[in-house]
Amino acid sequence: MKGLTLKLNEKQFSKYFKAFGDLSRLRILGLLAEKDMTVNEIVAKVELSQSTVSRHLGVLRDAEIVVDRRDGQQVIYSLNKATVETCCDSFCHCLVTKVEKGGKSRNKS
Repeated sequence: MKGLTLKLNEKQFSKYFKAFGDLSRLRILGLLAEKDMTVNEIVAKVELSQSTVSRHLGVLRDAEIVVDRRDGQQVIYSLNKATVETCCDSFCHCLVTKVEKGGKSRNKS
Protein backbone atom coordinates (compact mmCIF):
# COMPACT_ATOMS: atom_id res chain seq x y z
CA MET A 1 0.00 0.00 0.00
CA LYS A 2 2.12 2.81 -1.25
CA GLY A 3 1.58 6.06 0.61
CA LEU A 4 -0.61 4.56 3.34
CA THR A 5 0.37 3.98 6.95
CA LEU A 6 -1.30 1.39 9.15
CA LYS A 7 -1.34 1.96 12.90
CA LEU A 8 -2.56 -1.60 13.45
CA ASN A 9 -1.24 -4.80 11.98
CA GLU A 10 -3.03 -6.43 9.07
CA LYS A 11 -4.18 -9.39 11.20
CA GLN A 12 -6.04 -7.08 13.58
CA PHE A 13 -7.62 -5.16 10.70
CA SER A 14 -8.74 -8.48 9.22
CA LYS A 15 -10.51 -9.33 12.49
CA TYR A 16 -12.21 -5.93 12.54
CA PHE A 17 -13.43 -6.21 8.97
CA LYS A 18 -14.69 -9.73 9.55
CA ALA A 19 -16.58 -8.48 12.59
CA PHE A 20 -18.01 -5.43 10.79
CA GLY A 21 -18.65 -7.35 7.56
CA ASP A 22 -21.93 -8.97 8.57
CA LEU A 23 -25.31 -7.25 8.77
CA SER A 24 -26.43 -9.25 11.82
CA ARG A 25 -23.25 -8.33 13.70
CA LEU A 26 -23.75 -4.68 12.81
CA ARG A 27 -27.29 -4.87 14.19
CA ILE A 28 -25.94 -6.41 17.40
CA LEU A 29 -23.31 -3.67 17.65
CA GLY A 30 -26.02 -1.05 17.18
CA LEU A 31 -27.96 -2.53 20.09
CA LEU A 32 -24.87 -2.71 22.31
CA ALA A 33 -24.01 0.89 21.46
CA GLU A 34 -27.28 1.85 23.17
CA LYS A 35 -26.93 -0.35 26.27
CA ASP A 36 -25.35 -3.50 27.69
CA MET A 37 -27.45 -6.60 27.01
CA THR A 38 -27.73 -10.33 27.68
CA VAL A 39 -27.85 -12.87 24.86
CA ASN A 40 -31.60 -13.33 25.40
CA GLU A 41 -32.22 -9.59 25.13
CA ILE A 42 -30.22 -9.49 21.89
CA VAL A 43 -32.07 -12.56 20.53
CA ALA A 44 -35.42 -10.85 21.14
CA LYS A 45 -34.33 -7.74 19.23
CA VAL A 46 -32.59 -9.29 16.21
CA GLU A 47 -34.93 -12.29 15.82
CA LEU A 48 -32.12 -14.81 15.38
CA SER A 49 -31.60 -18.04 17.29
CA GLN A 50 -29.56 -18.01 20.48
CA SER A 51 -26.86 -20.15 18.88
CA THR A 52 -26.57 -17.76 15.93
CA VAL A 53 -26.35 -14.72 18.20
CA SER A 54 -23.77 -16.48 20.35
CA ARG A 55 -21.69 -17.28 17.25
CA HIS A 56 -21.84 -13.62 16.17
CA LEU A 57 -20.88 -12.49 19.67
CA GLY A 58 -17.92 -14.88 19.52
CA VAL A 59 -16.63 -13.19 16.36
CA LEU A 60 -17.10 -9.77 17.98
CA ARG A 61 -15.33 -10.93 21.15
CA ASP A 62 -12.46 -12.39 19.11
CA ALA A 63 -11.97 -8.96 17.52
CA GLU A 64 -12.21 -7.40 21.02
CA ILE A 65 -15.09 -5.21 19.85
CA VAL A 66 -17.41 -6.71 22.46
CA VAL A 67 -16.59 -7.68 26.03
CA ASP A 68 -18.60 -9.78 28.44
CA ARG A 69 -18.98 -10.01 32.19
CA ARG A 70 -20.86 -12.34 34.49
CA ASP A 71 -23.70 -11.14 36.66
CA GLY A 72 -24.86 -14.18 38.60
CA GLN A 73 -26.23 -16.67 36.05
CA GLN A 74 -26.28 -14.16 33.20
CA VAL A 75 -23.56 -12.94 30.88
CA ILE A 76 -23.80 -9.26 30.02
CA TYR A 77 -22.31 -8.06 26.73
CA SER A 78 -21.12 -4.54 26.11
CA LEU A 79 -19.44 -2.60 23.36
CA ASN A 80 -15.71 -2.11 23.87
CA LYS A 81 -15.72 1.57 22.96
CA ALA A 82 -11.96 1.95 23.26
CA THR A 83 -11.38 -0.78 20.66
CA VAL A 84 -13.99 0.66 18.31
CA GLU A 85 -12.37 4.10 18.59
CA THR A 86 -8.93 2.62 17.92
CA CYS A 87 -10.24 0.73 14.92
CA CYS A 88 -12.00 3.76 13.44
CA ASP A 89 -9.07 6.10 14.10
CA SER A 90 -6.58 3.66 12.60
CA PHE A 91 -8.72 2.98 9.55
CA CYS A 92 -9.28 6.67 8.89
CA HIS A 93 -5.57 7.32 9.40
CA CYS A 94 -4.61 4.72 6.82
CA LEU A 95 -6.96 6.29 4.29
CA VAL A 96 -5.34 9.69 4.54
CA THR A 97 -2.80 9.98 1.78
CA LYS A 98 0.48 11.62 2.49
CA VAL A 99 1.12 15.06 1.12
CA GLU A 100 3.42 15.06 -1.89
CA LYS A 101 6.70 16.96 -1.66
CA GLY A 102 5.13 19.81 -3.65
CA GLY A 103 2.42 20.22 -1.01
CA LYS A 104 -0.35 18.74 -3.14
CA SER A 105 -2.53 15.91 -1.95
CA ARG A 106 -2.46 12.81 -4.12
CA ASN A 107 -6.18 12.29 -3.64
CA LYS A 108 -8.23 15.18 -5.00
CA SER A 109 -12.00 15.03 -4.66
